[in-house]
Amino acid sequence: MLTRLATLAAIVLATTSATAQTLRPTVLVSGELVRIGDLVADVASAKADIAVFRAPDLGQTGSVRIAHVIEALRPHNVAVDPDGLSEVSVTRASRMVGANEIKHRVAEIAAERLRLSEVANIAVELDVPAPTLHLDPTQSGPLVPARVTFEPRGGRFDMTLRAGASQIRVTGTAQETLEAVVLARPIARGEVLRDTDVAIERRPKSEVQADSVRALEAAIGMALQQNVRAGQVIRSTDLSRPQLVKRNEPVLIVYEVPGIVLTARGKAEDVGALGDTVNVLNIQSKRVIQGVVTGPAQITVTSLTPRIVSAMQNHNTNSDATSRNATIKAE
Repeated sequence: MLTRLATLAAIVLATTSATAQTLRPTVLVSGELVRIGDLVADVASAKADIAVFRAPDLGQTGSVRIAHVIEALRPHNVAVDPDGLSEVSVTRASRMVGANEIKHRVAEIAAERLRLSEVANIAVELDVPAPTLHLDPTQSGPLVPARVTFEPRGGRFDMTLRAGASQIRVTGTAQETLEAVVLARPIARGEVLRDTDVAIERRPKSEVQADSVRALEAAIGMALQQNVRAGQVIRSTDLSRPQLVKRNEPVLIVYEVPGIVLTARGKAEDVGALGDTVNVLNIQSKRVIQGVVTGPAQITVTSLTPRIVSAMQNHNTNSDATSRNATIKAE
């Protein structure tokens, strides 16, 4: 008798082992219900659509203990082999709408209110970071504005955006922006701007004036007329051509005529940028003449009989008149 019972038990165990289905350790569902076909890999198609659990909320993950899974499957005559698992992880799929997509939708709505064609020209700043919104995967359209309050002058907004049963309220500012040249670091007065000192940034339209510099080429190589802080929009009145010649500093006077180039030592009487006409004292002749700034500490005179501005030596009226018409010899 005992031998017969042992044989029957062995047959039952062997049959159970042979018919056990494969249980998935992780499950991804797209609907509100978890079905047998989601949990069991090789279940018969007739049983695959039978719902046994409610799914987590959109975008959320939950776990079900193996004992509960086996209990839920037993009424449907589905046997599974746990294979050492203690629980099954279930995740509900969702379409995630992050902060960038929310801000872009706000920008689109603001552009419509401001009658602007370029959404990229709208800068959106949220009062608080927007949480990720989880939508049903079948909802692929844009967020729909359910309520909108927008002040065009200051750009303040208060919007409620909706998609299906989900909605989110966001507040902040949405302003039209323009490209402008700003400083990448603090620059002191008199410094000449290099390409690494400036950058193009989008700034609110209210910060960009009529004389704001809009192109890098208009700023690079120019000198600042005052101290400017990093991030400040540069205005044309902030810039001037670099002063290549400074008052009372030594310069090289270059006399140029066809076929002849002579040089002499001089002292600048004025400040001047490239191309400026300035007065310069010829150290040798003690006379002040005019020339054009052609380089750092360099003034060029294109005639060997330049215009004499003044004489440093004492002469009477006649001799002064004669000297103004005299040929100046460069030494």
